[in-house]
Amino acid sequence: PNKIECAYLDHRENVSPEYLALLISLSNKAEGLDLVSFGGDTAYSCLMAGILQSDGPQVLAFRCRDSISLHQANLLFKGIAFSPSLEKLLLRGKFEPREDIGKALVDSLGKNRSLKRLGLSIGILDMDVEGVLRTAILETQVQSLGIIREGADFEYDGIPCIPFNILRDVLCREDCPLERFHLFGVAPSSRPVAMNDNELNSTSMNSSVKFCSVEFVELDCSRIMETIGLFQSIETLCLNFNGISDLSPLDPLLIGSNATLKSLVLSADDVEETDVIEFFRKLPEMKCLRHVFFWEDPDDADNYSHSWKDVAVDAIRRSKSLECFEGGHFVDENFIDETKVALSLNRGGRRALEAGSSSVLAANLWPRVLERAMNIVYCDYSISEEEKQLDYESEAKSPPVESTRVDVVFWLLREKMVGQCL
Repeated sequence: PNKIECAYLDHRENVSPEYLALLISLSNKAEGLDLVSFGGDTAYSCLMAGILQSDGPQVLAFRCRDSISLHQANLLFKGIAFSPSLEKLLLRGKFEPREDIGKALVDSLGKNRSLKRLGLSIGILDMDVEGVLRTAILETQVQSLGIIREGADFEYDGIPCIPFNILRDVLCREDCPLERFHLFGVAPSSRPVAMNDNELNSTSMNSSVKFCSVEFVELDCSRIMETIGLFQSIETLCLNFNGISDLSPLDPLLIGSNATLKSLVLSADDVEETDVIEFFRKLPEMKCLRHVFFWEDPDDADNYSHSWKDVAVDAIRRSKSLECFEGGHFVDENFIDETKVALSLNRGGRRALEAGSSSVLAANLWPRVLERAMNIVYCDYSISEEEKQLDYESEAKSPPVESTRVDVVFWLLREKMVGQCL
């Protein structure tokens, strides 16, 4: 029988036998459980039993609204440690006593072999920041790690912080398997913290992370860029609502032989119009960039003049790599009409077919090229429904699906005249 996609159970201080029976039943009838902490050791024993079932939940989101005892935490963590089915885990809130429960969490993560995605609030992480990070990243199968903000968490300089020296040491190990890294409302702190492991076997940069999002941090750009600069193979970067106005620090990721960034998401209300214009002037030099998304508050669109659009249209028409530009309320139908052919040409393979290209396309490949040009669609960088169950994820908007027009095929065939069609 089909399973329930996700079951939500809110806080209960005094749980009844019927409630406990429901909890056990939902553990093998729901793909995901979204729970708010409840009272009583019996409830945590039932939760542990449910998680340990062979057909138990694949997703668990647990919010600790009130303090729970060490015994209750151990029951929860034992279920997590030996669960055969749990793939996505989100823990939020605070546990006490902090030191003992921190050690229990580290031990639990170290024994788990099924987790692939992990989200932790800074309050959870702060129990043993080095131990939890080191275990979660280096001793598990976790491919995606998110660190998120809680309203009641400890704050440094007004923003919850994670020590940058620990973050750098763990992420830049040669055996780091992490592919996706998220900071949501949590800032890297420049204030160093003493580490238990004094032997730093880290390399200078991380080569495994392809996706990085740093959102709602609102700190100076240098601290954010220092973190992003750790990732030498990053392909997708989300920088929403961080107060970043100067985009020039992104140049090493976008321009030059070492550029790897393919998709960039920015909140336009953070960026001044002059910086947007300067970004587009550099666009033709960004050989790897395929997708640009500017999120915005509709009210902010009036703060921009039309001069940036002229620069943007010219840059997009000269770019040979950009395949999709999503600008929301900042673009109108005229902008779309003036850039549509250029973007379609790039999706259809303009780089390989234009005059002066060093590559030669074999005749037997032309049917594939024409078929692709007639049916090409924007790459979909949307977040899947499964990923949305762990709400530390950035909810990227799906690019529009749109077939390439017939005139694009014509200009691809007439590769020597590609420049004239723009």
